[in-house]
Amino acid sequence: MNYFYITGTSSGIGLALTYQLLSNDSNYVVGYSRRNVVSHHRYKHIQIDFSQQGAAREVEIPLFPNAKHVVLINNAGILGDVKPIGKIANEQLEKTFMVNTVSPTILTNRLLSLYLPSAELITIVNISSGAARHAVESWGGYCASKAAIDMFSSVLHAEQKLDETSRVKVISIAPGIVDTPMQDMVRQIDPTYFPQSERFHQYKQQGMLTSTEQVAKKIVELIANPPNNPIIDLRTP
Repeated sequence: MNYFYITGTSSGIGLALTYQLLSNDSNYVVGYSRRNVVSHHRYKHIQIDFSQQGAAREVEIPLFPNAKHVVLINNAGILGDVKPIGKIANEQLEKTFMVNTVSPTILTNRLLSLYLPSAELITIVNISSGAARHAVESWGGYCASKAAIDMFSSVLHAEQKLDETSRVKVISIAPGIVDTPMQDMVRQIDPTYFPQSERFHQYKQQGMLTSTEQVAKKIVELIANPPNNPIIDLRTP
């Protein structure tokens, strides 16, 4: 049995991944989100709000002693306060980093500590963003928090290269422009604070958004065949 731990399973990419993985009888999914929308005998839901201090440090990570392949998918993410730096609410900036950076790094650290003694293969998947690699006005918290996840993934990858017997794989994936609730939020942002607002409206109007199901399929394929470079953009062939 393959065991998947996925954050942000109530909507978007996380929900699509959950359904895709559960279609395979060899997979079991532990999902983390504020609300549960999945009912399946191979799914366990853990209610959690990763924007809260200490949430990732204290949340349950069920141990499956006989697991052969364990996968952590750090998918939960928030856009945060969309305003120029200097006008962002400090508590919102803190929450953005808590969800997008602090929680994934702590969960990764905990999962590796838990499974390194027993699992045959451990795969860490971090859902990043093109905004981690290209500055977007008024997205200071989001861009920086996702860039931090890319670097964290690169460091973990570099550490594994030092050990020829390593059983740990890591990939940080920018999924592209995906039809998710976050995209709905982006299109509602006041153009006064977000100069690129019109471009995101055009993505929707011109049918340029990728479906969550398509993205989930590509992510599952990458988990099965992880590339040598841990930093991936699904829009790049």
